[in-house]
Amino acid sequence: MRLVPLALLLLAVLPGCREQRDQLRQALSGKPPVMAGSLEGDWQLADLNGGGAPDPAITLRFDGGDQNNRLAGSSGCNRFSGRWGQDGRTLKLGPFAATRMACAPAVLAVEQRFLAVLGDVGMLQFTAAGEAILTTRDGRRLLLRRPPPPAS
Repeated sequence: MRLVPLALLLLAVLPGCREQRDQLRQALSGKPPVMAGSLEGDWQLADLNGGGAPDPAITLRFDGGDQNNRLAGSSGCNRFSGRWGQDGRTLKLGPFAATRMACAPAVLAVEQRFLAVLGDVGMLQFTAAGEAILTTRDGRRLLLRRPPPPAS
């Protein structure tokens, strides 16, 4: 019975430890933690650092299987590509190359924010729903979801 008050106290005294707080919340939720998985395949950006899903959609494709894992996608207006590597929850992305097409200023601004976060990502976590959370050292996040299956 004293576990919940102790857990709430821990949440209060760990203000700078986001990952530990998230792990504690996960443990208290009763849901099993999701620690492993692979990014291989197709994804869509569902949230760019708390700002929601951008329009037009940002898509990513992680191809792998050997030392030359490739990442490519559409960053809203332009296409990008680079390398990626995953070791458990540690993620290494880049360097990236991108096209430089002319786009609406608002689309380019979102694209630049996305590519800046993507280039700084270092940690990977999967949710129970199968989403991937890519996190930078300073706490910026990308939430990825598998795209819906094509309509038949």
